[in-house]
Amino acid sequence: MDILYDDKYHLHLGYYEGNCDYESIAFKRQSEDIWDVFFDFKGYGIQNITTENELTLEPFGTRIFSIYNKEIDYDIGIQQFKQWLSINKII
Repeated sequence: MDILYDDKYHLHLGYYEGNCDYESIAFKRQSEDIWDVFFDFKGYGIQNITTENELTLEPFGTRIFSIYNKEIDYDIGIQQFKQWLSINKII
């Protein structure tokens, strides 16, 4: 089953502390209250640490996590992205 995204709804999430400059992008699924967050490992020269069969959406990268909510809150999205960067020892 292919996941379809609503091209009207996306959000850029960035982390810019301590000389870091990492960005991800969240896309809203069309038929579900889920936002999938994608990170471009290749663009940052970082080895992809996700599972081999994880969804990749060119040119935005690979899905790193999802936020289960109808609306996405920017601050919560940034907090979860920062947490993901930290857990995966990128920051």
